[in-house]
Amino acid sequence: MSITTKKGDDGFTSFLGLPESGFPGTKGRVSKADPFIECLGTLDELDAFLALCETTLAAHSGVVTERIAEVRQMLFRLMPALAGLPSESAGADIAKLEQWITALETENPIQGFVRNWTRPGAAQLNAARTICRRAERRLAAALESENALVPYLVWLNRLSDLLFLLAILEERHVKR
Repeated sequence: MSITTKKGDDGFTSFLGLPESGFPGTKGRVSKADPFIECLGTLDELDAFLALCETTLAAHSGVVTERIAEVRQMLFRLMPALAGLPSESAGADIAKLEQWITALETENPIQGFVRNWTRPGAAQLNAARTICRRAERRLAAALESENALVPYLVWLNRLSDLLFLLAILEERHVKR
C-alpha cells in the first residue's frame, strides 16, 4: 500500500479513507479548505508540537510529561470524533482537564501575567497553547453549522488553560 493515493490532487478529501465518510453537516468528499478539515489539520499540528514538547522534556519525570502524554491520548480520541465517529469521552476528558487545572493552580498559584519564557520546554508548551487556541477558533468557525460538537470546543478551551499552567510549572522548574 502506497501513501500516495492521488485522491487528494483535486483539492478534496475523505476522512479515514472512506469515500462517503460524512463529516458533520456534509456528505462524501469535502474541500481541503472545509472548516472541519482546517480544524483537524490544526489538531494534527497540535499533536505534533506536543510530541516535540514531550521529547524535549523526556529527561524529566513527573506531572508535565505525564499530562502531555495523556493529552495526546485525548487528542487521539478527539480527532475521529470531530470527523463524525461516535465518542462518549468529551465530558470525561473535560472533567479530567478541569481537575488537573485546579490541582496545578492550587499547588502553583499564578502571580501576575507570565510572558517571559526562559526554559525551552516552557516556551514550547506556550507555543502549543497558541496552536490549541487556533484549533479552538477553527472549531468555533466549523460549529456554525454543527452544535453537537460544542463539548469539544470546551475541551480545547480547557486544554489551552492546562498548557499555560504546565508552561508555568516547567518555567518554575518545580515538581516535574
